[in-house]
Amino acid sequence: MSTKIPAYDRGKIAGHYPAVSNRQDEAYLDFISDARNLLHHAQQGPIGEYSLQLLEKENYATDPSDPSLEAASERLLKDNTVRNFFRVKRTYQESFWDRIQTSFNRRADKLKDALQHADHQGPGQLTVDESYNVPDYARSEIHIQPGGYTDDELTGYLYDAGMNVFLGGAGANDFAHRMFCNIAVTPGDGKVKRVLDIGCGTGAMTMCLKERFPDADVIGADISAPLLRYAHKRASDAGLDITYQHMPAEELAFADESFDLVTAHLLFHELPVPIARKVVAEALRVLRPGGTFHVFD
Repeated sequence: MSTKIPAYDRGKIAGHYPAVSNRQDEAYLDFISDARNLLHHAQQGPIGEYSLQLLEKENYATDPSDPSLEAASERLLKDNTVRNFFRVKRTYQESFWDRIQTSFNRRADKLKDALQHADHQGPGQLTVDESYNVPDYARSEIHIQPGGYTDDELTGYLYDAGMNVFLGGAGANDFAHRMFCNIAVTPGDGKVKRVLDIGCGTGAMTMCLKERFPDADVIGADISAPLLRYAHKRASDAGLDITYQHMPAEELAFADESFDLVTAHLLFHELPVPIARKVVAEALRVLRPGGTFHVFD
């Protein structure tokens, strides 16, 4: 694709999501989003039913706790109907990531300048440890996002634009994050003075938490410096006073029993099991007696 197509700062769409660099790119992503809704989201129920019927017919285990479940997975991936479903899903995913990355790279210098300018802007604060070495498990290209979450300065822009496509329009105005935020149960004594969002990513959940608990100190922690820089800009643009700190969720730099509420949104499915166990232990360590820990995944 030629990079000579004009690029523009087109503001935001669907609330806080960044608009891509021109109308051609936006039209392409709209097509991919609609196609995913038709060929992926709408087919998940039927493909699930088909898969269960196939497994039951051939007497494969379907109970997630059964140790032979791996054999069932291998059988499904030999079935052409199931293979085609996942091939179509992956093709659309590859297509929209390629277009999003190409689009933002058209004006990469301006976007990087905007992030740098926002680093020291308020409200809110950003702390990044430039000497931190990201562990190998966090360098994966999760959901095949180019560069993963840690190795591309524009990863926050890519993730948010990709999320808009992933959710097929259902994420407008951070709807999904807001829904989960609003059902988080508060401590029985009603005290919510300090809130921690671990693996905060682009900060959508963190922002919703600050809106729900405006008088609380709300902190977002993440292993990715580029995501934190984007999250800080996102919150600052919205006028929200949030603190973003750079740290792995399995090694939280906070005192014992120092938070009333801890949340983790779309984090655990991206972690190796040994790391996930450490994250749970850390979340419980920093949570005060009577506090609540909410996992949304």
